[in-house]
Amino acid sequence: MSEYTFIGDKISLPAIRDYIISHKINEGDTIVVSPTDFSGIIDEIKASGEGFPDIPLTLLGVIITKDDGVPIGKIQIVKNEKPYL
Repeated sequence: MSEYTFIGDKISLPAIRDYIISHKINEGDTIVVSPTDFSGIIDEIKASGEGFPDIPLTLLGVIITKDDGVPIGKIQIVKNEKPYL
């Protein structure tokens, strides 16, 4: 079963950045947000004057993506499963 985490009043790049740093989310892991929150993040990037973001969207090496199953205002962490060599 998936766990959804509340990280603040609004899902934003600064809130996600702070969460990544404070919870030591690893590079290559994925943060999944609702389509509504993802759209807000894209709008936030566009408004910053940096143009349209690269796809896939990454922050500190962590991939940010969207899924309809994630509630608005919450995130889901998907750990990168490294194959055994």
